[in-house]
Amino acid sequence: MAASMMPSSVYNSVKSLPSAIPPLWTLKSIRFQTALLISSACIVFGLMRTCFGMAMVDIVRSGNETSHSDLHMDWNGEEQARIHTSFYIGAFIAVFPSEFLAKKLGSKNLLSLALIINIIGSMLTPFIAIYLKSYILISAIRLIMGFGYGFMIPAGSVLISKWFPISEKSTAMAIFTTGNQIGIAVSMFLTAKLCQLNIFEGWPLVFIIYGLIGAIFLIVWHFRVADKPRESKYITATELTYIKGGKQRRNRAETVVRPTPYMKIILNGCVCAICACSFAQSFVLVALVTYLPKYNQIAFKMNLTHNGIWSSLPFFIQMITKLLFAVIADKVKQAKVNATSVTKASNAIASFVSAIFIVFAALTPFGSAELVQLSIIISMAAFSAYVPGYNTSIVTVAPQFTAFISSYGQLYAQIASTLAPIVIGRITSHDTIEEWKCAFYSLAAVLAVTGIIFQIFGHGRTEAWGETPSNAASTRISTSLAVCEDGQCKLTLLEKHNHDLRTDSKMSTDSGPMKKKISRVSYAGEEIIIPGRIEDLENDVIYSIEEERED
Repeated sequence: MAASMMPSSVYNSVKSLPSAIPPLWTLKSIRFQTALLISSACIVFGLMRTCFGMAMVDIVRSGNETSHSDLHMDWNGEEQARIHTSFYIGAFIAVFPSEFLAKKLGSKNLLSLALIINIIGSMLTPFIAIYLKSYILISAIRLIMGFGYGFMIPAGSVLISKWFPISEKSTAMAIFTTGNQIGIAVSMFLTAKLCQLNIFEGWPLVFIIYGLIGAIFLIVWHFRVADKPRESKYITATELTYIKGGKQRRNRAETVVRPTPYMKIILNGCVCAICACSFAQSFVLVALVTYLPKYNQIAFKMNLTHNGIWSSLPFFIQMITKLLFAVIADKVKQAKVNATSVTKASNAIASFVSAIFIVFAALTPFGSAELVQLSIIISMAAFSAYVPGYNTSIVTVAPQFTAFISSYGQLYAQIASTLAPIVIGRITSHDTIEEWKCAFYSLAAVLAVTGIIFQIFGHGRTEAWGETPSNAASTRISTSLAVCEDGQCKLTLLEKHNHDLRTDSKMSTDSGPMKKKISRVSYAGEEIIIPGRIEDLENDVIYSIEEERED
């Protein structure tokens, strides 16, 4: 019966769906390749975002007579601060149009646009600085680059939500966000090395080389990444089936278009907890990225090379522990442990353990360099548990509205990124021991308070309003495919629709000549007209049912 109700090619492909689970940790896995490419995009953005802080030490260098002395600027501290802040202001502005642009352009194209903006800005920076020497123009460039950077997290989160089943989302988010730590760590270390070269005084090479790296990556990104698994040219039927079905019923959240319930999202307790943790994570991360080199220089009198190594080490460690936490979390979920319990436990580690070791670093005597650095490294290692914590909640609380939730969370993250340099800079204005201790205490307090909020309101399940309805009130309905333990496929029946058709047909027969009804079914953008009733249809399509009466 099913074969007569749908195209034979579709029915045969559904009937022959394999039940094997394709492994994630292999380069043959297209979803693993996609996660690596999203992470690589994060690395490229991290290089172009973080490099300015380390390069600024060389850009404003004074007192050194060289043949290229005109390549150094005389920007004062306030002008430098404005340049740094402008990037995060641009990222803050990007929060507002990111959801609209993600839907309009697609996540892949939106991230491509963001890359293009940052590549052009990076390449222009040394030329504008050298020939015009205007910090205002450099600030404008950094603001535009920050605007592009602001699209990265929302676009990447949407891609993760579409490419991975719930049992792999924590791992996928870890792979994705690990790129940020790699980008920060590599940028700090490599920028310090490039600035010591004698070619054009070193620092202009930083922006040109990072821009070229971004351009090369953009080409790879364009040809290898797809917005959805079914649009990929490289994915196998086995992997596509696993992503879209797995061994459980999976609603087609991304294929049913519904208005975004803005008030439900904004007032939801879990979303508020996500925003709080997003604020904390960005506040602490930006504070350490911005001021850890300065702290090492003041407290331990480190030179540029050693400072680059010690400042980057916590982030190198973090990229390892991030993957470790995520893999363990997903393994625990696969063992049937409640997702909310795993999410809350992970977030507790990130919030409270990190806060404890930051306080420990503050209490350690100023001269104990190794002990302080070890405390900061452990704190950043525990910080990685945010990935299977609130970061996973972003893509699970309401999969259909991930773009808006991610953008809304980024609003708080960008506010924190803008405030962190200002607040910590004010606290440590005189660089005394007590001021630096106060700065560390402030970071720990932010982590602890937001951690408590997540323990109260956060969770790892999907909200009812975030799921796709199996029978929508509008003319759009969705179906799902259940793959049973024995590998056999069962397709849900659209009983209500069929019952209505049968009832209408009987009434029409009793009252007179039957008027033909037509159901239009959209298969991945192609319209097929099937008269009569619809049942046993494929999983990965949008079913837009329209009843028409023909004259």
